[in-house]
Amino acid sequence: MFDTVAAKFEKGPYIPKDASRNAWETRKHDRFDAKLGTRMESVVHTLNLDQVRIAIMGDAGILWFESSLPKLIHGNNLASVTSAAEPLQLLWECLSDHVGGEIPALEHAEYMRVDYCHNFSVGDALQDYVATLGSVAFLKHRRTTDGHGGVEWWNANRRVRAYDKHKEILEMDSKDLPEARGVLRFEIQLRKKSQYLQRRLQEKSPALSAILQPQIAYACLVETLNKMCLDLEFVPQDDARSILDGAVGFRRATRRLGILRRFQSDGMQRMRTISARSSYYADKAVLRRLGLWPPSATENRLPGLVMPPLEEILANQASMSVEV
Repeated sequence: MFDTVAAKFEKGPYIPKDASRNAWETRKHDRFDAKLGTRMESVVHTLNLDQVRIAIMGDAGILWFESSLPKLIHGNNLASVTSAAEPLQLLWECLSDHVGGEIPALEHAEYMRVDYCHNFSVGDALQDYVATLGSVAFLKHRRTTDGHGGVEWWNANRRVRAYDKHKEILEMDSKDLPEARGVLRFEIQLRKKSQYLQRRLQEKSPALSAILQPQIAYACLVETLNKMCLDLEFVPQDDARSILDGAVGFRRATRRLGILRRFQSDGMQRMRTISARSSYYADKAVLRRLGLWPPSATENRLPGLVMPPLEEILANQASMSVEV
């Protein structure tokens, strides 16, 4: 459930270690300090490795790092990680090898970004899901992209994606993983500035130990799927008439068939702006319950994207660890 994390320490000074061995880049930035009323020069050191990105900034007082936890252990980010203890220890060892200065246990680092994710094995229906999810309105922006064969929704500090994991690994890492075929990755990216986790945890500056809890990741994933109406079956629009007739009666069925037609031409976001608030949510509740919010973009019925119980996810992860 955990993928990329980014965090920082402000316990410097930090220095690049063995700069001749490592490809550190040094840049100077000229900025105006309003408090001092003068221009100041700051130096930023950066190091980009396969397993981690590191930056030393703030007059060497800040150490910032970003890494994919599954890649640290498995070499790719397909496999699930539900316990951060082992990858954080590997990450600490990597940082200590490249950075001089006091680096506490990474569980205490201040969270800056986290990605929660789950793999849905949908097989040959993957592109049917992508086509269907492309009509779902969520956050401020939405787009269907060929980049990794998926859909993404985002605002300034929050991003949700559903995409073809095999295609993403093939394009990003140049690896063909057969076990990734037919996997629809659902992923939530949260940044500190969004205040999303701060409100949930009731902490102003959560540490990695607070956000890297399976219960927190699971709750965020389940709630987002539910809020986006992705956890119920998607029914083909051609079946809508018979389903509505049997569920709500002829008059109401006729009205909601009209809504579905407008939905198809105008999209979900447009329907939200032109409908009265009470009518919009009443129609949404009925159509969602019947698997028509949104309807399947193809002639096939698509099962909802439902997370397995957390206990099952943790048990599977534990059994995989024992086998390794």
